[in-house]
Amino acid sequence: MQLISKLAPHFGPECRVWVFIGKRALDATETAWANEQLAAFTHTWQTHGKAMNAAGFVFENHALVIVANEAGLQASGCSIDKINLQIRQMGSELGVDYFERMNTLVWDNNTWTLSTFSPTETRRTVSAATQLLGELL
Repeated sequence: MQLISKLAPHFGPECRVWVFIGKRALDATETAWANEQLAAFTHTWQTHGKAMNAAGFVFENHALVIVANEAGLQASGCSIDKINLQIRQMGSELGVDYFERMNTLVWDNNTWTLSTFSPTETRRTVSAATQLLGELL
């Protein structure tokens, strides 16, 4: 979970988080490319003509994550649509479907592993339903 610790301090546990989990892990080259794409996107991402205070990164080689500090400026419907477009384009380039909402990452034996959603899961999980940065920590 090294990338989370590299987020600026203003990205606290109350920030809004979008998580897109792919069915396969990215290799090192794909991860580097995806991190570059997410950084470029969040650097130019706007809502109603105003820059969003956001960051993006690859989590555990499986998930594309976008974090927004919405204090003072919240993402609008159109700006959220831009996230979905960006992730679809990246998934197409990588050959990975990031919109299979049943994919989860489960914390097991000190590592994150890909799993399928289960309402009876008791281990710590990250999924498309993860809303807060604190849930990833």
